[in-house]
Amino acid sequence: FSNALLGLQKIVASVFVLNVLVNSVLAVFVFFGFAKNSVNLANFFSYAAMANALVGLALFGFFKPNGVKKSFGWSKIWKSCLPLWIVMIMNQLVQWSGQFIAGIYLNSGLIAQLVVAQRTAMLVSFILVAVNLVVAPRFAALYKNESLIELEELAVYSVKLVSVLAIPMLIAMIIFPGSVMGLFGNEFLEGGRYLQILALGQFVNAITGSVSFLLIMSGHERDIRNVTIVSGILALLLNWTLTVYYGATGNAIGTAVAVAAQNVLAVYFVKRRLGFNTLAIWRGKRL
Repeated sequence: FSNALLGLQKIVASVFVLNVLVNSVLAVFVFFGFAKNSVNLANFFSYAAMANALVGLALFGFFKPNGVKKSFGWSKIWKSCLPLWIVMIMNQLVQWSGQFIAGIYLNSGLIAQLVVAQRTAMLVSFILVAVNLVVAPRFAALYKNESLIELEELAVYSVKLVSVLAIPMLIAMIIFPGSVMGLFGNEFLEGGRYLQILALGQFVNAITGSVSFLLIMSGHERDIRNVTIVSGILALLLNWTLTVYYGATGNAIGTAVAVAAQNVLAVYFVKRRLGFNTLAIWRGKRL
């Protein structure tokens, strides 16, 4: 429903359904002391998620234009969605395989530090999530209209915006990793080095821009599928090997390298398919 609202260019409603409603309700639930234990909180999350689905359905019904009877054949939808299904699976491997592999070789204390460090490091690229919601439908419209110069300008501008907002977060995590991790308790102070490593990987994710959405919205789903297959396999191999030999530090390095590699490969395919490099933010407008 969030993506359907995004397709209707109802950005605020889309973000509300995707990220705001459930988290806000849970925050209120915890703040007023209703979360007595983890099972209680998990149950409430389920109720909030189901309510959120109903809200998404209601908003979609409210904003859906009347009288539009244009449809697409299932073959066309399947052709587009099948590569993206693989993309979603591979993305999970890139982001979370390190934690599962850590569960095999590391003790619970180190696993906890890695989990917190990875979640915190994702704040470096958090603004990219918001930017993607705004620019994705615009990418599709510009590509359809063959406005490639405007498409490049929007993509590069979004990279500049994300970079400006991501750099302060990166600096804080690189210079003061112990202080950041210490917010979660003294037992997490030693996880500062994991935060530094993972933050660098997320920074590469941020400064490459919305490359995945550029490929998807321009009809190059197979390219992003191939990118994620490579990066997913790389994540498994690196996380497994480096965790065995270098423990939690190796695990963090494996995840960071896989995240960075995925986005750098996507930059290559954007350059190949669309003719511009999202990392070349120093360039002026093309004539």
